[in-house]
Amino acid sequence: SEVNYVEVDAGVVDASGNFVRILKQGDFQVFEDGKLQKVTAFSLVDIPVERVETPAFLGRAVEPDVASNAKTPEGRLYVLVLDDFHTDFRRTGQVRRTAREFVDKFLGANDLAAVIHASGRGDVSQDFTNNKRLLLRAIDGFAGRKLRSPVLNKLDDVMIKRDRPGGATEPPIDSEEKQRAYYARQLLSTISNLADYMSAIHGRRKAIVLLSEGIDYDINRVMELSDASTIRQETADAIGAATRANINIYALDPRGLSSAGDDAMNLIGLPADDPNVNTLGLSALYDELRLSQDGLKTLAEETGGFAVTSTNDTIGQLKRIVDDNSSYYVLGYYPPDARPGRVHKIDVRVTRPGVTVRARKGYMTPKEVKA
Repeated sequence: SEVNYVEVDAGVVDASGNFVRILKQGDFQVFEDGKLQKVTAFSLVDIPVERVETPAFLGRAVEPDVASNAKTPEGRLYVLVLDDFHTDFRRTGQVRRTAREFVDKFLGANDLAAVIHASGRGDVSQDFTNNKRLLLRAIDGFAGRKLRSPVLNKLDDVMIKRDRPGGATEPPIDSEEKQRAYYARQLLSTISNLADYMSAIHGRRKAIVLLSEGIDYDINRVMELSDASTIRQETADAIGAATRANINIYALDPRGLSSAGDDAMNLIGLPADDPNVNTLGLSALYDELRLSQDGLKTLAEETGGFAVTSTNDTIGQLKRIVDDNSSYYVLGYYPPDARPGRVHKIDVRVTRPGVTVRARKGYMTPKEVKA
């Protein structure tokens, strides 16, 4: 019911993007709600990546047939969330390839990973394991089911109403708006539930790797869309749950160097005198793209991670995620206000010049539980 100790992971890199290992406790300043806090715990974490030995004649690692209680260095903890709700079926293969590359090339022998599908499909999910065969099997069960573009749905509605008396003046409707809202809420609920579950795991870095094209529901149109305010609150709740559990979210957009090209081919040209000609064109498709990517960036940056959008450098970005979870500083302090249900902003600074620090931007204390 309260937070009486706050732990913040901070990654610090130089101008070349290399991790800076020489910092001391006195080089850091932690502010909560604009007020400088006393750092009472400080440590540098540098986790090695234990590589799995692969026999040259076999081409893949041999699964052990015995278990050992010999202690090995604790590694990273990943949850791969494959967002089938917000991935076009045409990019199913790209999501599978990216997730497989992460497991095959970057998962260390001392790491644990899980695979979750946003739709909650239990038949293809995989709990925490370091068995790559099981993880890859769960990844191969992924298939995107993203809904059609809202702009294209509205264009269809305009064309249907054109020949109806007074239809040209009616606002265009997205026929899948309610389903779109449901998909958005399900994804956010999945993230919140994962964060709550992982909050009980202490002493190791925790990361959610989200492969998604982003939520395509405009939460900024609160006065026009019935579920916008609810989804906006659930976005804040998902971020709050992740920050309480000290989980970093990394979002990867499988569209890569994307444009509105896939949907632009299906655009219908409206007459120049149509009232929707300026709001349902190519620029509207680009607005949809920016909206979905902004949602990914919000989830990632507010939790201390980062979003990978508009790039085809998949391998480089996957390595960046591993590096981010291998070397970091841990800062701890006692918060001045631990009352339940409060949102607090965190700002971690480094006094040395020429470096960049990234850490989660805040946390929310749990809401008071009533008996």
